Amino acid sequence: MKFSTMSRTWKQLCLLFEFQTSLPKKCPVPDVTENGGLLCLSARKEAYCKPMCNAGYDFNFLRRSRLFEECSSATQDKWTTQFIGGSRLAICDKSDIAVSGAPSAYFPEGQDCQKIKSDEELMGNITKIFQSELVKAGITQSLRFFSLLCG
Repeated sequence: MKFSTMSRTWKQLCLLFEFQTSLPKKCPVPDVTENGGLLCLSARKEAYCKPMCNAGYDFNFLRRSRLFEECSSATQDKWTTQFIGGSRLAICDKSDIAVSGAPSAYFPEGQDCQKIKSDEELMGNITKIFQSELVKAGITQSLRFFSLLCG
């Protein structure tokens, strides 16, 4: 294994650990969809994750009115999800058109999850959009920790 690959893998593991420690104690780490990612914001008692698909992929369930999933004591420390059991929040399938999710649920053409994650400005942009979506849903408490988990 090349040093750069090993270094990147180590950094991803550290970020995952940091994210895991930011989740409410009983909430499981959500499964990250291949061909996309999860943008997550959390506080001590609740976490919110927004599934996002890379360009050329679409959700296999309608998500237009379901922008994010929640895990908190209000959800019995389980992720709200359309899937039965487990912590899978979304699946991104190969598709020529993206129609199942809201426009903000897709990474822009040429900017997949990994590219967004490595660019501070792009990360700031998608995080601000997600924060505004949470506010529109009535979630106004301070969410301190954010993370982009890529599949």
